[in-house]
Amino acid sequence: MDMDGMDMGNPPPAAMAGMDMNMDSMKYAHMTLYWGKNSLVLFDGFPGSNTGHYILALVIVFVLSARLEFLSHCCLIGPRWQHTVAELSRTALHMVRMGLYYLVMLALMSFNVGVLLVAILGHAVIFLGHTEGWTSAVASLSHH
Repeated sequence: MDMDGMDMGNPPPAAMAGMDMNMDSMKYAHMTLYWGKNSLVLFDGFPGSNTGHYILALVIVFVLSARLEFLSHCCLIGPRWQHTVAELSRTALHMVRMGLYYLVMLALMSFNVGVLLVAILGHAVIFLGHTEGWTSAVASLSHH
């Protein structure tokens, strides 16, 4: 179709050369929530269609979100620490927490409902433990 000298047809092959997409990995990429084991979580090709790898991905997301909740509620830096050391330790701990938050967020961007549920469950289990006093008991053990 030509509108005043503008060709509205397909782009030339040279324009498509830079858009080399691997169609095998694209078949697991979703843009809406879905339920199923065929997915991509964090890494290209992982877990793919392998059930064992999918379960491993769920365990990894659970552990990451549980670790995040634990780090958010416990105080690992004691009052006897020197001010500079304490501030540097808090900064390092904050960097670790932010890195874990971004990893969990990237895993959730797989749009897999199973991944979403285990991320929520990981946060909930540790939050329950914190309200029951588990995390303070663990933190007090780390100070001895």
